[in-house]
Amino acid sequence: MKHVFRLPTNIILTSLLFVSICSLPGCAPVAPSTVRIGYLLGDLHQLPFFVAQDKGFFAEEGLNVEVVGPFESGPAEMDALAANQVDMGYVGVAPAIMAAARKVRLSIVSGVNLEGSGLVTGKDVNNVAELKSRKIATPAPGSIQYVMLGMLLAGNNLGYNDIELFPGTVKPPDMPQSLQTGRIDGYFVWEPFVAKSVVGGYGKVLVESKDIWPGHPCCVIVTAGDFGRLHDGTVASVIRAHRRAIDFIAANPAEAKAIAAKWTKLDPAIIEDAFRRVKYTYSLSRDDVRKFVSEIISLGESGAIKPIITATDVPDLDKFVEMVVDTKYLQR
Repeated sequence: MKHVFRLPTNIILTSLLFVSICSLPGCAPVAPSTVRIGYLLGDLHQLPFFVAQDKGFFAEEGLNVEVVGPFESGPAEMDALAANQVDMGYVGVAPAIMAAARKVRLSIVSGVNLEGSGLVTGKDVNNVAELKSRKIATPAPGSIQYVMLGMLLAGNNLGYNDIELFPGTVKPPDMPQSLQTGRIDGYFVWEPFVAKSVVGGYGKVLVESKDIWPGHPCCVIVTAGDFGRLHDGTVASVIRAHRRAIDFIAANPAEAKAIAAKWTKLDPAIIEDAFRRVKYTYSLSRDDVRKFVSEIISLGESGAIKPIITATDVPDLDKFVEMVVDTKYLQR
């Protein structure tokens, strides 16, 4: 005799009722995942974040993004991440490394851009040797620009003792005006603050960051503490939206520049000039991060820069990089 399994009538009716209700207009979808994302003030390097927001890529990935910031500097953003005020952030690779070295639990999960910074001076400075005794501003010591200026000086038999350094005392948005008024003689910073002096006609790019280290890492995406482990799907969705944004920038540069103008309120001429120096990419190289950490340590030991990461902070460089750089989201 053939046995036929039958669902109880009450289960069938309940299922049909659920289907009929959720076929009606206005049926509530699954609640989106909420993620708090930080970013830096007026930073063209982080254009993929603006594009993903503007084009709805985050929303299409089922994300509810709470924008935190903008922050005036990378170290300030990493302080917020350490204080559990930010879940993920677009930030410079140097502040992320500095924070990790002082035992802030974070993971670098994607690249954002390469290069895109420069040393801007008045037009009376013709070479690096002429920087001696000049007033030069950089973002805070935990910035990639501070480190790369140290690399540039060391490569020209100079050090921070040979210049009058203003590290972190002049905010990046104020650097162009400070150069124009003569408060400083130059500055090393990210875009768009490089292009602002060039387009304004009172500054010139003495050295681009790519001239110091071609293809160097710059901005990255980081996750806080256990956020990736506890919210793996959310992080994966952020990275998918981020990749779509970078592909969009490559395919639609004119529209991407318009989005940049909308978010930063910058003159289109400044954005156009800055775009020549920034390379957007989601690629992430452990070797580049290892090289960068090694440079920071060696420059500090030689006295070329203030020691901000030491061999004591990172006794095993390979283990440190393996722990901090998480490429699994890009490999999926």
